[in-house]
Amino acid sequence: MTDLVKAAPHIRMHRGQVFVIKAGGGAIARSAAMRAFARQVAVVQALGSRVVVVHGGGPQTDALQRLFGEEPRMVDGRRVTSPLALRALRLATGGELNSDLTAALIAEGVPAIGLGGGGVLLADRRPPVVTSEGVVDYGEVGDLRGIDAEALEALLAIGRVPVVSPPAGDGRGNFLNVNADLAAAQIACALGAAKLVLVTGAPGVLRDPKDAGSLVSSLSLADLGELEKSGALQGGMKVKAAAMRKALEGGVGRVHVVSGSDPEALLTELYTNHGAGTLLTKEPEKAPQTVNA
Repeated sequence: MTDLVKAAPHIRMHRGQVFVIKAGGGAIARSAAMRAFARQVAVVQALGSRVVVVHGGGPQTDALQRLFGEEPRMVDGRRVTSPLALRALRLATGGELNSDLTAALIAEGVPAIGLGGGGVLLADRRPPVVTSEGVVDYGEVGDLRGIDAEALEALLAIGRVPVVSPPAGDGRGNFLNVNADLAAAQIACALGAAKLVLVTGAPGVLRDPKDAGSLVSSLSLADLGELEKSGALQGGMKVKAAAMRKALEGGVGRVHVVSGSDPEALLTELYTNHGAGTLLTKEPEKAPQTVNA
C-alpha cells in the first residue's frame, strides 16, 4: 500500500499521456525476459498511459543471418544490410519476434496489435556515408522520412497498444532496414509523446561502458554531447544517443534508458522518484550524478 501511495503522483501525471517504449532484441531474447517486459507494459497501460511498443531484433537477425551462411557486419552500431541480411531481419522481426511479443502482451491482458513496420514506417534508401571505417554503403538500409501517425493514433484512441517492428517500406513495394531506436524516436515525435523509454541490455547510460557501476542517473542534451565527445558512448549506444537527441529536439519531454534484464526496472523508472536507469531531458533538471548499479 505504501508503494502505491508513493507512486500516486506519477500515476496522475502519466494518465492519458503517450509513452513509446522500445525494447531491444537482446532485452526480449529470452522468454522469461519477454514475459517480464510484457508484465511491466501491462501495468503501465492499466494505469492509464497510452502505450506504443517498438522492438528491434538484432541478436535474432544475427542468428538467422549466420544460419543462412553470412556473417553479420556492424559499422558504428548499425548493420550493413545485404539482401540476405534483410531477409533474415524480416523473418526474425516480423516473422517471429513481433508475433511472440504481441502474444506475450495479450497474455498479460494488454490489447496489443502487431504491426510490421512496412505499414507505418516509410524510408528512403541511404546513400553511402562517411563512417569511422571510411565511406560505407550500408546496402538495404533506409533513413526514415515518414510515420503513419494517423494509424497509430486511431489504434490508441480505441485503447489498443500497437507493437511496431522494422523493416520500413519505401513506398514502391520494397523493404529497408531501419534502426529501431531511431524509429521509436520518430514515432514518439510524430505522436507528441511525453516519454520515450529505451529498454536495453545496459542498466542505462554509463560513464564507462565497461563499468556497470558508472551509471549516470540524469543527463541533459549538453551532458550527452560531452559523453559522446569523451568516447563513452560506443556501438549501439552511439545510435541510441542519436535517437535520444532526435526525440528531445522533436518535442518529446523525457527520454529514459533502463535495463531489460531487471524485471522491475521499467516500473521503477516511471513510478518512483529514485528511478532505475538514466533520465534525459533537453535542459538540465539537476546536476548529473553517478549511482551504484
